[in-house]
Amino acid sequence: MKKTKVPRSYAAIIRRSFTTLLLTIGLVITLTVSVTLSVDQLFRAQNQAAQLSSNLQISQANTFQDWLTINRSSGLNAHNTFVVVKNSDGSTTSFLPSNRVPNLTNSWQVPFTHLIYIPKAGLYFSESLKMNHKTYLLYIGMHVLLGNLHVLIAVLIIAIGLSLLIGLLFVRRLANQISRPTIELARAAQQAAANPETTQPTLPQPTEPAEVGQLAKDFNQLLASQNGRLQRERQFISDASHELRTPIATIRGNIKLIDRHSAKHPEVIPESLGFIDQESLRMQHLIENLLHLSRADRAQDIDLVPIDVAKLAEGVVTHYQPLIEQPLNFHGPATPAMALGDTDLVHQILTALLDNAHKYSPNDQAITVTVAQKDDTVTLAVADFGRGISKADRQHIFERFYRVDSSRSNQVEGSGLGLAIVSQLVQLNQGHISVSDNHPQGTIFTVSLTAAPAKES
Repeated sequence: MKKTKVPRSYAAIIRRSFTTLLLTIGLVITLTVSVTLSVDQLFRAQNQAAQLSSNLQISQANTFQDWLTINRSSGLNAHNTFVVVKNSDGSTTSFLPSNRVPNLTNSWQVPFTHLIYIPKAGLYFSESLKMNHKTYLLYIGMHVLLGNLHVLIAVLIIAIGLSLLIGLLFVRRLANQISRPTIELARAAQQAAANPETTQPTLPQPTEPAEVGQLAKDFNQLLASQNGRLQRERQFISDASHELRTPIATIRGNIKLIDRHSAKHPEVIPESLGFIDQESLRMQHLIENLLHLSRADRAQDIDLVPIDVAKLAEGVVTHYQPLIEQPLNFHGPATPAMALGDTDLVHQILTALLDNAHKYSPNDQAITVTVAQKDDTVTLAVADFGRGISKADRQHIFERFYRVDSSRSNQVEGSGLGLAIVSQLVQLNQGHISVSDNHPQGTIFTVSLTAAPAKES
């Protein structure tokens, strides 16, 4: 069974990293100092061996007293230095600081060095010298080196241990200080996630560490966006319920009227059926608009292709003119106005704008559709001579169920979703829609689309 890896906290990660770093530094320092000290001692031993060899060449050591004299003149410790002389006749003479003769039989040489280890005697620096049919084997003890290394390693171990203890206490405090803002942020996020249907509170934003502060800032921006979306959804549901409640209540009221009074007053039947038909048609349009909005909200990637906006708009104007009383005028360039967009969506945008102009324009005032191209933008404008839209209302006209001049909302057909759908469709076409005043009165809706790149010849 595979063991599940438990996620580590900030404190655990920092403690482990710090411990590893400190141990690595301590090991590197120990090795560096040990190697440096060893090399220094080897050079000292080599210089002393050279001095001793030079003295032996000047004064031969035939007795132990001679050896002591030569050894003292070299500055060596007599207790850690001895010489073995191999005579020409094969005999061996040993000059030792004591009567004990080391056993050189089982000694072994350290590779690539003059160091030799003699069992029960220790580590020595060895050097050989041939002179007057004799071979002098010099052995200089490295006991001082080993003693210094032992002391050094002990001191470093104690120093590293104390540093590790103090460092872990410091790191624990530092880790808690660093992780506290993150933990508080996580707790606040959990509390916010526990109540997804309520307006999310602002998460605490620490000043340090800067990364956690930036993360909290990004979270708050995300929550603000989510709160706005949640508020719009609630308003949308409330407005949709309100818009649907009115025609349903009207239909039910007329059905009850027919049921109660049709026998004695049959004249109420045609009138009530007319109201039922009118309100059911209104409810049908509302549901269709809601479906359009739902599809637009779900749409993600739209394939934008080059389309001739002037030709498309002229065709829409030609087919729309018989449906309304206001005269329709079209102005467009003589050459194709190619823009990147979706043909069906642009057709729907223009139709919705013409519907809006038709509803709010006098029957004797013309509606003008204009297509123009400037630099890298193609504009599609619909201008009417209605009552116009105030600057305060312009900030809300693309919101769902918003109606300009609420006192006239019952006189003008519509659900307040048309311009919201237009705005959504324009965004899907990666365009922009703006509202401006017409002269002497009225409104101009202008849709800006990106011009299609010119084809290479």
